[in-house]
Amino acid sequence: MVGKKSSSRVVFEVINTVIMLLIAAICLIPIIHVIMSSFSEPLALASSRGLVLWPKHFSLVGYAQVMQARSVWVGYAHTLLYVVVQAVLGVFFTAIAAYVLSRRNMMLRDPFMFLITFTMMFSGGLVPYYVLFSKIHLLNTIWAVILPGMLTPMNIIIMRTFFNSIPYSLDESAKLDGAGAWTILIRIYMPLSKASLAVTTLFLVVAQWNNYFIPMIFLQDRNLWPLQLVLKDLIATSQGAAILGAQGGGGSAAETVLLTRVINYAVIVVGTLPIFCIYPFVQKYFVTGVMIGAIKG
Repeated sequence: MVGKKSSSRVVFEVINTVIMLLIAAICLIPIIHVIMSSFSEPLALASSRGLVLWPKHFSLVGYAQVMQARSVWVGYAHTLLYVVVQAVLGVFFTAIAAYVLSRRNMMLRDPFMFLITFTMMFSGGLVPYYVLFSKIHLLNTIWAVILPGMLTPMNIIIMRTFFNSIPYSLDESAKLDGAGAWTILIRIYMPLSKASLAVTTLFLVVAQWNNYFIPMIFLQDRNLWPLQLVLKDLIATSQGAAILGAQGGGGSAAETVLLTRVINYAVIVVGTLPIFCIYPFVQKYFVTGVMIGAIKG
């Protein structure tokens, strides 16, 4: 039988619920504003004041212009390339690093872990990266975007913790059957670590998809810009008007400015839509992987 809740408990739950609802509203209202503004008619949107929580005269004119903008789709293609390559290579090399660091007989395992953890708090900064990439001729290449975020200490620690939770007897049994380190990693550890692999993939995908600062520093060639950098340039420098001009759009300068605002909102939605679509399918792995890393660590 469930006991009656005390008055202090009821007050706590009410206050906690109100605070959580406020936090949820703070997170959701800007997203709703951007989505609804992207479906609004430019003139009606310009006349509105404050937040837009419902389309102002529903219109798809912003999306129609985005669909015709070559720079947006070139940036989209580059972003997909960077995300896929970084996710594949990042998961593979993170698994190798985590497997090696989880071996009990590895020499200097603790010093290596200390050095990896140390880089989470202290790093050389951006200038050494730039100098290094310049010396090895990686500036203005896709590797300048992919390599900096491919291996991260947090991903290595999470996967290493997961590997440590796998019974060591599986290693011994596999070695008795003649399996080597590669076979054990690929055919035993990785299939048993789907949650950890999904978490690492999610971290890598989200980080690369939202990445614009590293490309802004290392990519001077606009033909290699990812979508987020195109979006940043579109909003910060009002390049929406240039897009319309390149497409032969007519109308006055005032109409172009109004349409540019709707285009900015539409590009934001187009740029974030894939993450919204992917996240629900990997959320269960995300929660499982993080909790296992927290409990078994």
